Amino acid sequence: MQEGTEPAQEVSGFSLTQYEDGGQKKWRMNGKSAEVEDEKVRIKEISAVAFGEDTILKLKAREGDFNRKENIVHLENNVVVKTTDGTRLTTDSLDWDVETRNVFTDDFVNIKKADFDVNGIGAQVDLEAKTAELKKDITAKISSATPDFLQSAGEEQWTKITCDGPLDINYKKHKATFLNNVLVEDAQGNIFSDRIDVYFSKDTRRIRCVVARGNVRIVNGENVTYSEKAIYLVDQGRVVLPKRPKLVIQSEAASLQGEQQR
Repeated sequence: MQEGTEPAQEVSGFSLTQYEDGGQKKWRMNGKSAEVEDEKVRIKEISAVAFGEDTILKLKAREGDFNRKENIVHLENNVVVKTTDGTRLTTDSLDWDVETRNVFTDDFVNIKKADFDVNGIGAQVDLEAKTAELKKDITAKISSATPDFLQSAGEEQWTKITCDGPLDINYKKHKATFLNNVLVEDAQGNIFSDRIDVYFSKDTRRIRCVVARGNVRIVNGENVTYSEKAIYLVDQGRVVLPKRPKLVIQSEAASLQGEQQR
């Protein structure tokens, strides 16, 4: 480190590591270069690794800064976050709390894992709890375990889910909860509701069950079913309505009569 008349100090090949009390690595941060100003370190080509109990978090960005007093790392410009369980998050800017290992942002976010691809605005990820929250304007594309008799030859089935948000993802419970104005678009029809819980198979990590609650409306062609709750068993290709559903069938005769009256 060379110290000149300027208040800032420039460091080439910046590297910083923090250890737990027992001597294990807690996190490590590297950079191509760094500029030190009081409590803040500006870093170019920043990369970092956070070591959890059973998950490692890797972060990378073109630039960032480390607030040594608050223990917060701000990353920006082509931010990529990866975990050892296969989750990949990309965004324009991100804050990382080196003490809690949590990451959070108010920008547009894309999260990918196995057969799960979701976009939203604003996010918070808890590494230790293995949970993530996307705040609003959610669009998710999920590979569904549709049974063979419902699939076309060589065609993979996808389910699209949108909602106002938030979206809560719990990787330990293999569950995702979509809230407010939820729409599920599937090859078998569309489901509208206030809330939808999506359950994934632990082995294949594809959708095995969708549970809709609150003002549920199922649209299949011209037919509409209303209910307070609906359970879509994806692997069986059927919907279970446990509470007094109301079915509205639009018949061809009714349609022709309506046309004649007009």
